[in-house]
Amino acid sequence: MFTLFFRGALLYAVMIVTMRALGKRQLGELEPYELAMTILLADLISSPMESVSTPLLHGLLPVAAMFAVHGGITLASLRWDGFRALVSGKPAVVIRRGRIDRGELDRLCLSLSDLLEGLRGAGFMDPAEVGTAIVEANGAISAFPAGGERGPKTSELGLDPGYEGLPLALVMDGRVQPGNLARAGLDRGWLDGLLAARGLAAREVLLASLDTRGRMTLQIPGGPPVRFQAVPPEEVGW
Repeated sequence: MFTLFFRGALLYAVMIVTMRALGKRQLGELEPYELAMTILLADLISSPMESVSTPLLHGLLPVAAMFAVHGGITLASLRWDGFRALVSGKPAVVIRRGRIDRGELDRLCLSLSDLLEGLRGAGFMDPAEVGTAIVEANGAISAFPAGGERGPKTSELGLDPGYEGLPLALVMDGRVQPGNLARAGLDRGWLDGLLAARGLAAREVLLASLDTRGRMTLQIPGGPPVRFQAVPPEEVGW
């Protein structure tokens, strides 16, 4: 029984390490060769896990071989566009100038229902609002609004909103994030003082985030989010 437990734990750990080494995209939309790799990995790992009579090396060596092959395909795809098109395919335009290309949909084996579902996923409930839609090599649909449906840009309105970067979460689920505090050039004393002025302690805060304009968004469990200026904009340095 201990042998089964040990083999299962070891093979599970090998699977996790291998998937992490294959890159972030393995956890999202997969290219065709990546999907094949994922399916094969699961099959290779399951055989020695369920059968004690199968040597561990019979599972680990094929995994190493698949990892090496995957690495070779990935490097070749990065170096040669033709090879990438061969193993991954090319993006295909299915809506051009607002017109649905039924022939392209048929070639990709996509129905109108599939297209409409993808457009909804891209934020368009009405296909009449779409000027261009592309089926990417990984099967995802990218959609862009028609010119008349696109909102004006701040540059077109003569406005400069300034730099907008990723907000830093300073408190999450009552736990202070010291790394983000340091990145913002702040310390725990500043944060505790800011929260104390509002009658709060860090452990009572669901989420506190600071954006690149120095505005704090503060939310407690069951309460609405509150936004206020916590740091002067000129002092924001990340």
